[in-house]
Amino acid sequence: MPYSTTSTQAVFLSYASEDAEAARRISEALRAAGLEVWFDQSELHGGDAWDASIRRKIKECGLFVPIISRNTQARSEGYFRLEWKLAVDRSHLMADDQPFLLPVVIDDTPDAAARVPDRFRERQWSRLPGGEKAAGLAERARRLLAGGEATVAAATGSPVTGAGSRTLLKKPRIVKWVVAALGGVAVAAIAVFIALRAPPKEPAATTATTQAKPSVPAPPKIDPSSVAVLPFTNLSDDKSNEYFSDGISEELLSVLQQIPGLHVAARLSSFSFKGTNSTAQEIGAKLGVAHLVEGSVRKSGKSVRLTVRLTRAATGEQLWSESYTRNVKDMFAVQSELAQTVVEQMRGQLGGGLDNSTKAELKAQVAAAGRGGTKNADAYQLYLQGTFFLNQFSLDTAIRAADFLQRAVERDPKFALAWAALSRAGSVRGGYAANKRDVDEGFALARRAADRAIKLEPELAAGHLARLTVQMWYDFDWKGAGESLRRAQKIAATDPDVLAAAANVAYTFGQTENAVELGRQAVALDPVNAGMRITLGFSLDGAARYEEAIAEFRRAIELSQTTEWGHAGVGLMLLRQGRYDEALREVEQESNEWSRLCVQAQALWEMNKKAEADAALARLVSTYANVSAYQIAEVYAYRRENDRAFEWLDRAYRQRDAGLAWTRPDRSLARIHDDPRWPAFLKKVGLADEQLR
Repeated sequence: MPYSTTSTQAVFLSYASEDAEAARRISEALRAAGLEVWFDQSELHGGDAWDASIRRKIKECGLFVPIISRNTQARSEGYFRLEWKLAVDRSHLMADDQPFLLPVVIDDTPDAAARVPDRFRERQWSRLPGGEKAAGLAERARRLLAGGEATVAAATGSPVTGAGSRTLLKKPRIVKWVVAALGGVAVAAIAVFIALRAPPKEPAATTATTQAKPSVPAPPKIDPSSVAVLPFTNLSDDKSNEYFSDGISEELLSVLQQIPGLHVAARLSSFSFKGTNSTAQEIGAKLGVAHLVEGSVRKSGKSVRLTVRLTRAATGEQLWSESYTRNVKDMFAVQSELAQTVVEQMRGQLGGGLDNSTKAELKAQVAAAGRGGTKNADAYQLYLQGTFFLNQFSLDTAIRAADFLQRAVERDPKFALAWAALSRAGSVRGGYAANKRDVDEGFALARRAADRAIKLEPELAAGHLARLTVQMWYDFDWKGAGESLRRAQKIAATDPDVLAAAANVAYTFGQTENAVELGRQAVALDPVNAGMRITLGFSLDGAARYEEAIAEFRRAIELSQTTEWGHAGVGLMLLRQGRYDEALREVEQESNEWSRLCVQAQALWEMNKKAEADAALARLVSTYANVSAYQIAEVYAYRRENDRAFEWLDRAYRQRDAGLAWTRPDRSLARIHDDPRWPAFLKKVGLADEQLR
């Protein structure tokens, strides 16, 4: 029978087609208990409409029952596996005590060898040979949907009395998955990531049972080699010297990030605590770090007094403190000295001290990490002022940043870090520009400055990242971007900016699962960076993992209400799932008009509200043609107006629209993939398969 009307109390049965008879028996038992069942006995032919319907039902059902058997064991592919994945993805958004997954085994498939998602193993399994004698399962499902006394026990995997049931427990899938993705990069970052997704809760007391209550997996330990550098306090009489205190702490953080074996929270995450009264314990827990570096800066003329302390986050205990009085021109040397002392103190806490050989090795590492500096006091202060404005991410502040940084490199033409920062400012100017001339001028500056930085210091990761940005967002030199990325990774593989760049390159190449993995790593190291979560959200979109993408977009919104593509990103994912009304309601909250119009125009078109869809598209064209040609092409492609879609794609290419980097994995463009002009366009922009090999 067909699926019935929407109901959050319905039970969704997922099965291999060979198990239809067993599924029918289970369905009959569930219905006999007064439950609504979504169970289709027809052949599954797929298609967009079917796919959208399945996704909606899994999103809306009250319980999901995967049927496990020899038939599911034998099939490495099948639509039921997609259903299982969608259900698991949804379960990660739920509280731990929320019942949802109820796995059923209908034959003698062994527990240990079952080819199922790890998330299934956290839940109680029922064995119903051939789907027979399902009355017990039906009663249990009825009680769960009604919120009965066994709800928490079943949801958390605690045993419930009844024939044929057993509890299977492993580590939560998210822990296992993130550890594999990070490859041991940062256990501390894993703690942050898991805390942001779904903190484990202590299971509630269950009813009496003959089995022992299973233990709850212990939370992951914080890596003792992890540290966050908090923004130093400006104690100068001139409060405008805040740029200087921020810059000192940021440069120290950058040096520490490049020390092998040290795991450093990213700048945006560390600086999110600026001006707050958070305790060491609160900061350590949120960032997932064992140590904090704090300090203060008092600047008077060319003299700087710097006080720094190292604190154990868990207790607030001060482990080390030191004060330095130096000339401004010596601050780069002081940062290297500080970095070495911080690492020595941390390692000393772990192992009782360092021998001379280890200290010499560490000194060499710190020296390598501190490349590209200057001894020119004026250049250094101009550089700090420039990076202060550059970190505010707007066209106006990028123009101000470029002015300071240009003056810095004029004072010291060999200041490689300043050249790399000037390149970033040029890219921001080009990326935010409203006309082609300013785009060209911004990226021309960015290219010159990046090339100069790399020539001065070939082992400067910031220089290669600056060049990569130009190659990706203006030159459309994808292979060149890949080479720049490899060089940056060789220098600073665990830098969150390098990881985010790697995610972007993988996404551009259509390697969506790899992009997701790299994006997860970047977010784990920089958990309060809304921009990185937006990047991860789009990577998940490319992998058709829409519910996970929604979760990331929502986290970005929590971190920054004004983040571009926050609400629009959620709306786009709802659109992908055929939830058009919800998409429109969500995107109304988007602060950025062009991204809001892009989603509205597509959703309204799907709802057959042609006049309103045309109006949204007309507004997008009339107002944003010079900066959003790519998004206009997306809308026309979605409407299957191929001629107009390719006209706007060609215009996006002429305008050097950075959105073209999304061309291959973009699902809004999927509807024109069968047009003979599609492979020609991919070749034109350098994204054909043979061009990326």
